[in-house]
Amino acid sequence: MKKVLFTLILGLSNISYAQNIAQQVWLETSLKCPISKRWSCASELNQRYDSYGLTTFFPQISIKCKLKKWLRPSIDYRWIMSRSYLDPYTSSHRINGNLEVALAKKRFDLGLRVRYQHVFSRNIASYDSEFDQCWRLKLACGYDINHFLLSPMFSAEVFYDPMNHPQGRQFTRIRCFGGFNFDLNSNHKLSAGMYLDQWINSAPKSRLMYVFSYGYTLGKN
Repeated sequence: MKKVLFTLILGLSNISYAQNIAQQVWLETSLKCPISKRWSCASELNQRYDSYGLTTFFPQISIKCKLKKWLRPSIDYRWIMSRSYLDPYTSSHRINGNLEVALAKKRFDLGLRVRYQHVFSRNIASYDSEFDQCWRLKLACGYDINHFLLSPMFSAEVFYDPMNHPQGRQFTRIRCFGGFNFDLNSNHKLSAGMYLDQWINSAPKSRLMYVFSYGYTLGKN
């Protein structure tokens, strides 16, 4: 695994230089534990790498409630370690408040998520919607292909800065995703895909992220 990761990071360094676009590899692992019919908790570990190595690392714990079949509020806590280039790591604490709407239509899965994130102990002056106060609105769609291992999924998310900066409150970023879930028919969940970040209302900036996720759910599938 370490050899594969090193090869990916080395490749990103060369591609980023050629295309002038920041690129990263994101590795995500999670463990979900149902508490009752309505409540569940989960823990996650996220690692983000670029050509300089590990840039962001954060564990997360979450509690989710299934109020209705289609309505699911949740709250997350993250302890974030991050750095730019080879600078020392800085830490912050973040809480996410989420409200998800999920609908299923034949083989389509449709989702809408509204998130407000609040960050504590942030020591860097420049604003970053990934690590500061932010409203986020995400639309997602998945499709289950009959008798096929892979299920495609797509999403688009916008970031809104609510802070009272000199330039005013504004949208700061658009994030798009395309990838696949692997239909394992078990407690294991595996997915892979790519995110594309595009900054708006600021100097032009883009970022491409290759994402690999693994999750396990305790109890019956």
